[in-house]
Amino acid sequence: MHRGPVQAEPSALPIVGTLPGASAAGSLALCLDGDASDAAGEDRFAVMMLDRSGDPLMRLGIYGDDEVVAVWRRLGAETGLPLVVIQEDGAVAPMGQQLGRLKLGTVRIRRRHGLLNHRRPRFLTRRKTARLPLRPLVYRDEALMTDGGSL
Repeated sequence: MHRGPVQAEPSALPIVGTLPGASAAGSLALCLDGDASDAAGEDRFAVMMLDRSGDPLMRLGIYGDDEVVAVWRRLGAETGLPLVVIQEDGAVAPMGQQLGRLKLGTVRIRRRHGLLNHRRPRFLTRRKTARLPLRPLVYRDEALMTDGGSL
């Protein structure tokens, strides 16, 4: 039985993650793949993983234009990596601001200007709360408290 530290051989496959010697992924990129587009006769897009400096780590797949955005966004949501687009001139453009796994954006107000307020029943605001009279009525007939009294 082997009791010493395990010696791992360097892998030819790219290792991405928090393992020792692994590359840290920085973002998920979407770019037009010219070679695959020419071979297929239609636009083909590649989804790639980039490191923090913007260099490609690995290509995750080549997709058609009907499914590439859904796959790219799903991978971004599952991994928490920011989404970027590599333009044809090689410039990397982020698709939005992100702080860790949290996507930042503008606040969207759901109800605007109360356009339907006159049609919405607001029954809770119409109800009056019960109020006691200023002088409470107290019944003090002694005849009811004696044995001889009857109603």
